[in-house]
Amino acid sequence: MKRLLAIGGFIIVAALFVMLVLGWLQPVKHSVSRSIRLSQKPEAVFAILENTTNLPAWSSAVGHVDVLPDQNGQPTVRCILKWGGIQMIMTRVEDTPPSRLVVAMAKDDGTPLGTWTYEVSPTDEGCRVVLTEDGELKNPFFREMARLRGLDANIKQTLSDLSKRFGQEPDILMGP
Repeated sequence: MKRLLAIGGFIIVAALFVMLVLGWLQPVKHSVSRSIRLSQKPEAVFAILENTTNLPAWSSAVGHVDVLPDQNGQPTVRCILKWGGIQMIMTRVEDTPPSRLVVAMAKDDGTPLGTWTYEVSPTDEGCRVVLTEDGELKNPFFREMARLRGLDANIKQTLSDLSKRFGQEPDILMGP
């Protein structure tokens, strides 16, 4: 029995070590874009994206939003995510209705995580929304976890939730 526990412990430690090494091999910074087409006007979509206090109403990831004091004159909120109660600070960096919204994200302690840039452009059928994440993962273990999960997983989930918010089936496109 002790031998089985020792072997099991060794396998777990070895797997964690391999993940750490693979994470060190991954770049710290990344940029990923995905897009969707919606049958809504850009103004309607932009109004939803711009209203960060209403995120829990349509985002499957955000459980609660607290409004914080503005940072450098820009609206700021604390998002409490549904999984694990993780807290993230979101500050609007650029707001150009109805076409461009840039949000900086940081850990609750202020450590920057990156930005999300929403670009909304009109189409004949409605609009196209491109979401780009420019992120930074300093911890090699988390870099490898993100790679295994897919660096675009959060973007795809957000675009899928946005599609559902407008009663559409999500059709996520690769790249911009």
